[in-house]
Amino acid sequence: MFTAPFFSSKSISTRIKAPLALVIAIVLMASLDKEKALVNVQLLQSQGTIGLLMMILREVLLGIAIGYTARLTFMGVQLAGQLVGHEMGFAMMRIMDPTTSANVTVVAQLNAIVATLIFLLIYGHHYVLMGLAKSFSAVPLGQWEPSHSFVLHLNTVFAGIFSAALRIAIPVMAALFLTKIALGIVARTIPQMNVFVVGFPLQIAIGLIAMAATLPLFAKALCTLFLAMRSNIWGVFG
Repeated sequence: MFTAPFFSSKSISTRIKAPLALVIAIVLMASLDKEKALVNVQLLQSQGTIGLLMMILREVLLGIAIGYTARLTFMGVQLAGQLVGHEMGFAMMRIMDPTTSANVTVVAQLNAIVATLIFLLIYGHHYVLMGLAKSFSAVPLGQWEPSHSFVLHLNTVFAGIFSAALRIAIPVMAALFLTKIALGIVARTIPQMNVFVVGFPLQIAIGLIAMAATLPLFAKALCTLFLAMRSNIWGVFG
């Protein structure tokens, strides 16, 4: 609840997150296999206080890993917005992102809002809940730990997020690059024209037009990323 996308938003009060986490835990407990649940209870009784604390710590780490792996997709979307924002000239114009408490460009924040809307429309938050439910059957209670395969999987997810961010940003960046080439040609042919005065609003206009034109492609790319996010969550269990 405190690391997963949408659920970890600072706009959602902790007074809501805590009861929601409790309700989800009760629902998941009711869906568990009764025989496995009995074995888990017996295992907890045999561990002692230190063993119980270690099992709780492993479960906390597993929850953080599931939420953080899902959140990496949104980080890739924001990275694409950061790249486009810098090219449009918004490097000095930053706002506070309430979900990450970081200063981001306006374009990155816009991408994050659109990604959140599509995430909810395609029931992407269900993937996180499905990951939680699957964790009880895929990993014995209190036995998960960050293994070498998990580190390799996380590295693969990072690489995929960076490549996805570039694929999302490239169409708009290409349009802005062509705009800069055109401005360079104008500056050489008409030296009297102040290209800096004309170029700044022109780059913003071209960037916004390119973003609007590529919005269907952006939405399609987000759907693909969220489907890959489900596979990334499954990979946490090894």
